[in-house]
Formats: sequence, structure tokens, C-alpha cells
Amino acid sequence: MSDAIIRSCLNLDGADGNKNREKGFYFDLSNNSAFVEFNFQRNTSIPKLEEALGRKATDEEIEKAKQVPFSVDNVFCSDCEDKFTEIENNFTDNILPRLRGENLDGFTELNFEEVKTIRLFCYIQIWRTAICEEIFSLNNTALESLREIIFNHNQAELQDINIFPLSITYLQTKGEQIEYTSNYVGFTSDVNPNIIFMNDIVIQFYDSEQSIRFLDFYGLNETENFDEFINYKETESIKIKVIEDKNRKDLLYRLIHSEKAKQTRQFYENSFIKLWFYVFGSMPTQYTLNEYMQTIIGNDEFKVLKYTKQNIIELTQKFIESKIR
Repeated sequence: MSDAIIRSCLNLDGADGNKNREKGFYFDLSNNSAFVEFNFQRNTSIPKLEEALGRKATDEEIEKAKQVPFSVDNVFCSDCEDKFTEIENNFTDNILPRLRGENLDGFTELNFEEVKTIRLFCYIQIWRTAICEEIFSLNNTALESLREIIFNHNQAELQDINIFPLSITYLQTKGEQIEYTSNYVGFTSDVNPNIIFMNDIVIQFYDSEQSIRFLDFYGLNETENFDEFINYKETESIKIKVIEDKNRKDLLYRLIHSEKAKQTRQFYENSFIKLWFYVFGSMPTQYTLNEYMQTIIGNDEFKVLKYTKQNIIELTQKFIESKIR
């Protein structure tokens, strides 16, 4: 991903000489997994990290903190990098200051005439991530089309470029520079849309008009205006959705809160299976496991986050006793 965009999220090394580097943390936001695949920087605030995750970091995760996988310079040749830089510079010089540099209070959308500039910038994020990350997959036709657009962009006409449905969201981030470290860098492994979170910019990419589908994604999209923010075959301007700072924080909280609920549920299920085997000498049936989880959470998925350890012990003990009787 473009370093100029994600740097303030992962590293605080701005022009003012700030030495507070590598305080951000970032996620693989895969929606098809019960867990968040996350990473964090060497100097991340551990209390902040543990507050978001609701648990201690493992030794393996601490080891991974020594790596920064989203910004690399050893995959593409220098000719490729020159083309990328031309596209990136055009965006960071002409578009980014009108996002980060503006007071967007009260705005819910922005329209830009620079359709080609913005699309090309989004395309290189999508294409490079698909090349570099195995789980971020595009079909071969879309992958090749993006490659041809990127490497022939100077000759390409707008009608050659605006062929993929695309949604772009800007997450208003107010306050000091350190506020950007509360944003995320990561991507989903789900297809249609492929989603990339890159600090305060979120890109949703569909490989065809037929593949467009609504996905709430913790409040990123809304049913009442979802279609309005799908850019497809536009000719005059491209639309960017704006999520105000308060709603940005709510979205990021919901994302982690939901994933933490999934993780907690999995922990309860695994613990129950081990306990059942210890008491009865066999694995519980799926029906018994479902019955136990229904006792624990009912129809409220977030209920798993409300229990104390003692609550769970007592509820589990009562459930086991009911089966012994």
C-alpha cells in the first residue's frame, strides 16, 4: 500500500521531526474467520492494544511486531515503481490535501472531477495487494485488466478505466497527528467487495457490476445510500463518502468489538468441549454444544462479552449438572 497514506497510521515520523515511531497497529480484517489476524508496531501502547483486543498479546504476535508487511520495496522492478510513483504523487499532491487538509465537518460526501487520478490510485492498491498477498484474491480477468490499465494509464481513456464498480470512503480523523494511529491498515479476504483499510481511506472493489452486493461491515456501508456511493462508468466526477470523526471511532470500535466477540465465543466452545471430554470421556455432540452456547448467549452474540469468569463457571457447572442428572 502507498506508504505516504499509511505512514501516519503506522509510524509517527512527520516533517516536524517527531521521533515517536511505530505506534500503530493493524489487522487482516478477514470476514470469513472467527479471529482477527493482527499485527502491531514495536512501540505500540500495550494498554491501548490490550484494550482493543481484550487480551494479552502472545509471544508469536510480539515477534511479528518486528515486521511491517504493508509497505515493501522489493517486489516490483524499478520501471514498475516509477509508474506507481507517478500515480501516487498525482494523488498525494492533488487529492489528499483536499481530504486531510480540509475541515469536513457536516460533509457526508465529496465529488472530484479527477476521476482518472483517483481510480488509478485505488487500482494500484488493489492490484499490488492481490499480487503480494495470497489471501487477497481477484479473478484472473480482473487482475489482468487492472495490470493493463495501470501500465498503460497515460494512453488510456476514461472509458477504459471506469469499468470496475468502486466505493471509496474517507474517515475524518480529527485532532493531533497521533490520532491517525487509532486507524487501521489491513484488508479483507472476502471477494466482492475486496476491502482495503489504509489509514483514513477505505477502498471497496467489485470485479463486475453483477458482483455488487451490500455488506454493512460494521457500519462502513448503509442500506439507505449504499448505491449512491458505487462509482461505476462515471464520466464527470467520482464520489467519496465521508464518515465524520465520531462515526469513524464507532466503526473501528464495532469492528474490534465484533471480532472480539467471535474470539470469545470460540474460546467458550473450546473450553466446554475440553471440560465435557474430561467429565464424560467423549466429545459432546454438535447438538449438545449448540445447546450449551444457546444457554450462554441466546440470540445476543455480544452477550459473551458481558460475563465475568465466575459467571461462566457457574453457568457451565449448572449445564453439566443438568446433563448428569
